Amino acid sequence: MAKTIDALLVAMVLALGAISLTTIFAANKSLATSQLIFWIFGLIIFYTASHTYYLTWHKYALPTYVLSIFALLFVFLFGEQIRGSVRWIDLGVFRFQPSEIAKVATIILLAKFFNKRSASNLYHVLLSILLILPVFVMIFLQPDFGSALAIIAIWAGITFAAGIEKKHVIVLGLLFLILSLFAYEILAPYQKARIATFLNPNQDPLGQGYNIIQSKIAVGSGQLTGRGLGLGSQSQLNFLPESESDFIFASIAEQLGFLGAALVIIIFSAFLMRLAGYLKNTERFNQLIVIGALSLLLYQFLVNVGMNMGILPVTGITLPFVSYGGSSLISLLLLLGIIFSTKIQNY
Repeated sequence: MAKTIDALLVAMVLALGAISLTTIFAANKSLATSQLIFWIFGLIIFYTASHTYYLTWHKYALPTYVLSIFALLFVFLFGEQIRGSVRWIDLGVFRFQPSEIAKVATIILLAKFFNKRSASNLYHVLLSILLILPVFVMIFLQPDFGSALAIIAIWAGITFAAGIEKKHVIVLGLLFLILSLFAYEILAPYQKARIATFLNPNQDPLGQGYNIIQSKIAVGSGQLTGRGLGLGSQSQLNFLPESESDFIFASIAEQLGFLGAALVIIIFSAFLMRLAGYLKNTERFNQLIVIGALSLLLYQFLVNVGMNMGILPVTGITLPFVSYGGSSLISLLLLLGIIFSTKIQNY
């Protein structure tokens, strides 16, 4: 069977990439060049993954997951500390973030686990929790609470699709709330401050509340059509922190206005709907991979846009295919390639 690529889905991803590169270029030409290189490398990974026999991902799900655990352990012991967190391995050419590839490995592992098992069996659900626990704990301790919750989002999406019963959802939900109270006590001080500041940013406008305040100013100042590329005062004068990565949505809203921000939301929404169409007429393993990907992408999109608009606490979660960063982009393109490999070889 001839292997074909979903041109429309790829076009949507490339459209998001074009908006991303244009926005980053307006702020920092050097970073835009780096991001372009990440895109080229990521697309090579995407093409290679999409033309790999899809059952290869099933076969090597566990080894890939174990490898991601060792990468997280390595970064925990020897990683570079940046802004109070240890999340990156310095490879010289660029910094690699193991938690990003761990998200992909978790999706493949859970898809394999529930391929022949039902989440209606509580034993299987508890066993799946034990499987993801090492990755969740190590990411949480970096500390990277946002990415740790991404692992939970992936697990939740796949277990729901695998048939978890409502009574088990209620029990596990209550248990999660109780554990969250204990988890709050071991959060880093700056993470606790972010939560408190989210509730009242003006209590520390030059400290923890600064990011939220500046982001909301940037979003509002863009109005309908924006101030123009390279003309936004918040992003160009560095009032807006991390304007190329964590707060790139606010930067887009400032420079391209409501229309530019809406365009990003529309393209991404259409992308998710197109991806959801892959759930039809395919094997269970493939369906669960798509569910895991949708859970991850939707979670990151909502959290990033939410924090940019000041309706969610600030976390280091990137906007998929838009924020600057090689690890996130390459991992997502790898995931998309895996999904393509399961689609084009099953039709």
